[in-house]
Amino acid sequence: SRTLQQPAFMALRLEAGPLKIETKRSGVTALNQVVFTPLAPDNAINARVLAFEKRAPKLGVHLGLRRDCGSTFAPVEGPKVVGSDKFQKYVFEGAIRNFPSPDVEKDNVNYLAGVREIAVRSEYTDGRDMPRLLIKSVEFEGPFYESWPPPAHKKIFIESAHKADPTAYARDVVRNFAARAYRRPVTPVEEANLMSVFDKSYAASKNLQAGVKDTLQVILTSPQFLFLVENSATPAPEPLTSSELASKLSYFLWNGPPDRTTLSLAAAGTLRKQLDAEVGRMVDDPRFSRFANEFTSQWLSLDKFAVLEVERKRYPKLTSYTRSQLKQEPIQFVQYLIRNNLPVRNLVSSDIVVANETVAGYYDLGAKTEQGFDFVAIAHKRPELGGVLTQAAIMAGLSDGRESNPVKRGAWLARKIIAEPPDDPPPNVPVLKEDTKGLTLRQRLEQHRNQPGCVQCHTKIDPWGVAMEEFDAGGRLKAEHADARSTLPDKTQVSGANDLKRYLAEDRIDQVAFSFLKHLSIYATGRNLSYNELTALKRDSLQLKASGYPMKDMVRFVVNNKLFLEK
Repeated sequence: SRTLQQPAFMALRLEAGPLKIETKRSGVTALNQVVFTPLAPDNAINARVLAFEKRAPKLGVHLGLRRDCGSTFAPVEGPKVVGSDKFQKYVFEGAIRNFPSPDVEKDNVNYLAGVREIAVRSEYTDGRDMPRLLIKSVEFEGPFYESWPPPAHKKIFIESAHKADPTAYARDVVRNFAARAYRRPVTPVEEANLMSVFDKSYAASKNLQAGVKDTLQVILTSPQFLFLVENSATPAPEPLTSSELASKLSYFLWNGPPDRTTLSLAAAGTLRKQLDAEVGRMVDDPRFSRFANEFTSQWLSLDKFAVLEVERKRYPKLTSYTRSQLKQEPIQFVQYLIRNNLPVRNLVSSDIVVANETVAGYYDLGAKTEQGFDFVAIAHKRPELGGVLTQAAIMAGLSDGRESNPVKRGAWLARKIIAEPPDDPPPNVPVLKEDTKGLTLRQRLEQHRNQPGCVQCHTKIDPWGVAMEEFDAGGRLKAEHADARSTLPDKTQVSGANDLKRYLAEDRIDQVAFSFLKHLSIYATGRNLSYNELTALKRDSLQLKASGYPMKDMVRFVVNNKLFLEK
């Protein structure tokens, strides 16, 4: 007899008891038989079905328009989890001005150009099996206001007892708006100058709103709004005023103006006494993500990864979408460490990665998270992972897109992680004339160091980069063995990235902490630090050593330092 072999066609969950089966023939081949095979608990298909049943798809809505070169979409809010198999209503709200406009040049021959489009879709993360979505209907409503006038209007045209008097009411509106824009009370001279603008505009238009609009334009183009102004009476260092401190603190941690809470503390003269509590509140606020994005991107030079041209055939997993998510990993990681006040050693050696499904999938950790786009802490249990040194965005960004580059990686680590930057390269260093094909990495580096004027810098750079040679230009471990043995500038010998991370987390943790504080202080003050300031920062930061240099406490340390409190 002949045995028919057929792989599993589908896996389904059936109720216990008798089962009635009906079939319909829709082709030339008759159905021979239907075979049901119970799946054992440890069966691989069974595991996939159970994982599939636990997953909830994410519904996303995107608005855009058709251009000559394709569609342009922008998301409406964020994706929403569809956690039930029952029909439910999901509401997405957005201002139409925030989405691409269908402006098309006259007589455009492409009949699709400028047509508005909407995408309602199950959001893609890393391609894993996901329940399908069934859309019953789509409704549009707009313009939509919960109240009229809308909140934005009320924030400008405030309630006042002087509404019957246009000039007096305009003064209340201008004074309130200018105080928010300048982040401090308005001086009598400033108020008089602004009201002179209103008086001229109102006299010409006889329209209150037009007069106020012209005055607000002057406020929003003034130096007091565009810059953080710190006035000094003498050339010597002076304490920041309460309002100046409120602005400096807010633009440091939120990259935006202070809210009512901070301004109220400043007005009451108690902000300086409550700095630690205020830092904690601001770090826990969603607006802290602005700091995490800007500071981490500048500190770790994430722009190098953004502009990297990758050899696609060699690194097919580094798609543009995956790269956009990998770029977020260092940002989300630093934010997580600060918010949870974890020791600074986690920067170089950590038991966790902070990843979403796309990032986790890139590291072959996809089975460890079901959180979609959300970045969460994952225990990786892989020695090569953990810390910023070996994150894909860092390792790939410090390559040429084809091969790893120990010089770039070494210079980056020396500058960013241990704050021992090499000297600038001398001018007119000649390129290598000899053919380097067939030479090992060490031989090529040795040949370059033998160039006149090169050896002094490269002895401070190359050893750090060589220790990370196990990682390719895609930011993953190389498939073939890589010789990553290295003798560091202080003559310590390490056998690769894991040994390097251990060395930094144990033997050089004071320098790692100082480096983080140095870059954090530069970001907070908006200027470079002098030699004396760096020396004092290194000395004073040792007070945090006993507790392991907790990272939120390090932010508080910077805010309470006279570098930040003085102008």
